[in-house]
Amino acid sequence: MKRILPAQGLTLFFLTGLVILTLFFHGHIPRWHALLFRYFVLLGLLFGLKLSWDRKAMGKTGAFFHHFSPILFVILIYESLGDLIQYLQPDVDARLMRIDFSIFGVQPTFWMQRWIVPWLTDILSVAYISYYFIPVVFIVVLYLRNRMVELDRSVFVLAFGYYVSFIGYILFPAVGPRYALTHLYSVSLDGSWITDFVTNTLNALEHNKRDCMPSGHTQIVLMVLYLAYRYQRLLFYLLFPIVCALILSTIYLRYHYVIDLLVGMASAIGCTIVGPRLYRWWNMECGTQNV
Repeated sequence: MKRILPAQGLTLFFLTGLVILTLFFHGHIPRWHALLFRYFVLLGLLFGLKLSWDRKAMGKTGAFFHHFSPILFVILIYESLGDLIQYLQPDVDARLMRIDFSIFGVQPTFWMQRWIVPWLTDILSVAYISYYFIPVVFIVVLYLRNRMVELDRSVFVLAFGYYVSFIGYILFPAVGPRYALTHLYSVSLDGSWITDFVTNTLNALEHNKRDCMPSGHTQIVLMVLYLAYRYQRLLFYLLFPIVCALILSTIYLRYHYVIDLLVGMASAIGCTIVGPRLYRWWNMECGTQNV
């Protein structure tokens, strides 16, 4: 572990945990051999990147990939959860529905049906899918401005946030209102081709459907807002209205329960407090500050 970069260390620990989890529950996972193989491939790729970086054999293109590789690992690990989470324990949607009902006296996605109009559905669909670009835009801006210290710190904090949300998905698997309550809605989410494109794209690309609790959309974009406020204030002001629309879209489009959002907000606060401290601790303990 000596001198391994903080973001690489996070990925290493999380992948190791997934390997242990897969082995422990292998009797319940139909294709556990294939899943385990994928995790070992990712571990091999992680160590390959580490060795290439240590030997200074990567060049400018390799250095770019090195800085952005945590994003690749987050994506690949997230997709792998679709072959794991559903076999570990039953979904908890019923419990999440009861919590929302106890707070509001109604299911919030039912209440929001009165506001559904096609043009708003299109706008909020675009806002919802912006989640996949907002962290990348922020990181690219730091990279282009050559703010490498802030870049490495931000990548670590965001990776930490993603992995915390993944742990939540494992502990509290839920498919969300769009599936669990679909037979009870009286108003359909009709929009133009924009809404259809977003919905079909997400359904095709998101292999893991049990990713509601906590709301990763809420958690990660709030973390990006915090980091942007610290390091790129103009970008913060540009992203703020998009993030507000995105958070609203999670309920309007029936992807999340409100309790998911509240836990996502709490997770964002916790990760922005713990993440930077963990980053500093790792650098001091492992001597990676100048790597």
